[in-house]
Amino acid sequence: MNESYPNRGYIYIFKCIVGSGSCVCKIGKTKHFHDKNDRLEQHGRTLYYGFVPYTEFLSGSPIATGFEVKDYNKADRLVRKQFKDRQFAGIEIYNVDYDEAVEELYNFLKNNDQFINLIEDNYSQYSFLNKAKISKKQFEDIKSEILKKYKNKLPDELLDMLREKEEYEENCRSHYVTGNYIDFPGNKVLDIHYNKPKRTELLNKLKDILK
Repeated sequence: MNESYPNRGYIYIFKCIVGSGSCVCKIGKTKHFHDKNDRLEQHGRTLYYGFVPYTEFLSGSPIATGFEVKDYNKADRLVRKQFKDRQFAGIEIYNVDYDEAVEELYNFLKNNDQFINLIEDNYSQYSFLNKAKISKKQFEDIKSEILKKYKNKLPDELLDMLREKEEYEENCRSHYVTGNYIDFPGNKVLDIHYNKPKRTELLNKLKDILK
């Protein structure tokens, strides 16, 4: 614990599953984010007023962005005031677009001298940070080279990276709606709805298949 900030903690946000194309998110505060008492893990087990978070495919943990802040109680009061006109019935549920709200929180907490660190969700692009992007076209180009080399008979290394399209659409609806995936023969897809480091890892794996 940093003694300069005895009330250091986190503001977090995750998107809720309430229908296709919906913009409903939970924004809350916690002392525990990605540790043994992780608040997100609790939300995965016990739903907040019945609102279901989008979760990671393997771990089942909610896909959330965290903001480490100097005083999580003060930051929470500021955030509630900032988003008050978009709040549902006084609870920590808001009618906001996830990506837009993440950017708004980032700038708002910085402007109010609360921001310490951004904890990314490993899926979102965080384009407002002006990171150099790895585009979908780069994946499509490598896909074309792989199909040309292997004549539509996909190698095992690639199959291990793919998912059934029907399963993907059902379990990763938000990714499917954004179109952040690559179609492959056999009704398979490669999920690329990740941030830059994860996209780089996937791209390098595809390049290795071409060697």
